[in-house]
Amino acid sequence: MNAKPPAVTDKLSTSVDFNAIRRSLRRHLFVINRPEFNVNSAALRTDFDMHIENLVAATFRRDEAMSDTGFYLSSTDLLLVKPLELLRVTVSVYAPKAGAAPESYATRVVHSANPISLAVHQHEYEYETTNVYSVGGALTVFALERFWSEHDGLKKRALAHLPEADENSPLCHWQFHA
Repeated sequence: MNAKPPAVTDKLSTSVDFNAIRRSLRRHLFVINRPEFNVNSAALRTDFDMHIENLVAATFRRDEAMSDTGFYLSSTDLLLVKPLELLRVTVSVYAPKAGAAPESYATRVVHSANPISLAVHQHEYEYETTNVYSVGGALTVFALERFWSEHDGLKKRALAHLPEADENSPLCHWQFHA
């Protein structure tokens, strides 16, 4: 028997967002050999119809040592939520040493649509469809400029609109963290 408990079925929306399903089935999200498009989080968010007003959490890193690889990581990690969808966009750039210009990038997009179960926090819901997209490669000067421009602009927005991280909170990595 696959019946859901009454508390869960009462709170879930009875409608299905078919546009969210269509967006989750995209095949060509990234552009081959064009890092300036693949590090552009604004374009990726827009492709999923998730705009900056849907931003609920963000983490920004700059020149953090990665002990397992010896590289230094700078990244922008965004969580955007709509009633029937969740989108997480992470753009990371890697430098061979602290303060050096990053030479490579990795972009990861996770899109989930149509919640099937509830949780305490909306970003912990289970979804009917979840797709993960990732790409990486060498950076160009133009792509690096785009990354830093977005990184700094999104950080200013997050400072103004998101709560600051609480180190004692289990969700602190999902709140604004500089």
